[in-house]
Amino acid sequence: MLIGSLFLLVWFTGCCLGSFLMVIGTRVPIHQSIVFPRSHCTNCHHTLSIFELIPILSYLIQKGRCHDCQQKISILYPLVELFMGFAFLFIFSTYLSFPIEGLFITGIVAFGLIFIISDSYYQLLPNELMSLFFLWVFLGRLVIYPYLISFYIFSGLGFFSFFYLVYHFSSTPIGGGDVKLLGIIALLLGYHSSIVALLFASMSAILVYLPIMFNKTISYNYPIPFAPFIFLGTFIAYCL
Repeated sequence: MLIGSLFLLVWFTGCCLGSFLMVIGTRVPIHQSIVFPRSHCTNCHHTLSIFELIPILSYLIQKGRCHDCQQKISILYPLVELFMGFAFLFIFSTYLSFPIEGLFITGIVAFGLIFIISDSYYQLLPNELMSLFFLWVFLGRLVIYPYLISFYIFSGLGFFSFFYLVYHFSSTPIGGGDVKLLGIIALLLGYHSSIVALLFASMSAILVYLPIMFNKTISYNYPIPFAPFIFLGTFIAYCL
């Protein structure tokens, strides 16, 4: 009973963190404060009460709509909360004996969700968040290092340099934010796992968007948010 209550508390804490990550991911890219104004409906600007901020439950009770104006609430909100809840629970139970690595991975997942939200909403990966992510990964690799730190540094520099050249001298539709992100991912994983991550990211993006393009739902030149696929590949490569 006590263990079940603890797991439920950990899961709910993760859901609350997921809700906060949505605020960061939707506000920071457009230079809004994450503190003021308080959480509100983006359509009627109704300030949300505490009962409208309960992760997942509020969305279900309100049937996915604003209490005041009935504007639809993005399904991404409960999905992020739900995902972060189970991710938090998984990390807690898996890395209970290795709390430093558990904290490090929690940060990676949190940054990953923020970038996924930001890229999905605005197709932007803000530099201020990218700098914090770089610092988190670099400091983490100073503490957790299956290989020498120089291995990770050279991997990061190598990947960043390669994709920087691709970005500037080819017609490949890769964004500047993706270039920085791939460099940091290589700092996290090392070059061999980064290749695996990039392979999974590319294949998953193709599997998702190719059928949509064939159905002409979107055009061939439509810019694709690549950060969700980069982090999907990253988590797969990290777990292998």
